[in-house]
Amino acid sequence: MRKLRRLFCNNFGFTLTEAIVSCFVIAITGSIGVSVYSSWYPKYQLKAAARDLYSSLQHAKMMAIKNKIDCKITYSVDPDRYVLSGVTKTVTLRDYGDGIRFEGPQGQTFSVPTITFNSRGFCNAGYAYLTNNQKTTFFRIGPSWSTGAIRLQQYGPDGWE
Repeated sequence: MRKLRRLFCNNFGFTLTEAIVSCFVIAITGSIGVSVYSSWYPKYQLKAAARDLYSSLQHAKMMAIKNKIDCKITYSVDPDRYVLSGVTKTVTLRDYGDGIRFEGPQGQTFSVPTITFNSRGFCNAGYAYLTNNQKTTFFRIGPSWSTGAIRLQQYGPDGWE
């Protein structure tokens, strides 16, 4: 009986003050985390869309070489999307998040509406420009005309990097 009484009647545990302070610390940490997340997430979505466009260009280039055919990527502004022929894939930018669209720092959308890769991996030059609603970050994705190498560049204070 004494052992039971010692088990249930001890002074171990948390006081009300400790519990309130712990809840307060958790609430402050959570509010800071939410504000950081809300500023970080749109940039993350934009970067994901830019990387996917980059990989789609690489995929079209590889399919053109592999199958010895011309593969095209056609950009469209209304709605903001691009279509890969030869692979039969349509990507809508809205799927990455609301507000992601074709637009560059000077208002340009893309330099040519269609990029065509031939069976040797060469193509016409042309860039697509991506941004989000905040318009603080811009990406330029596209192949160079001479080598067909695909570039993913971000617009910084010194221009395209």
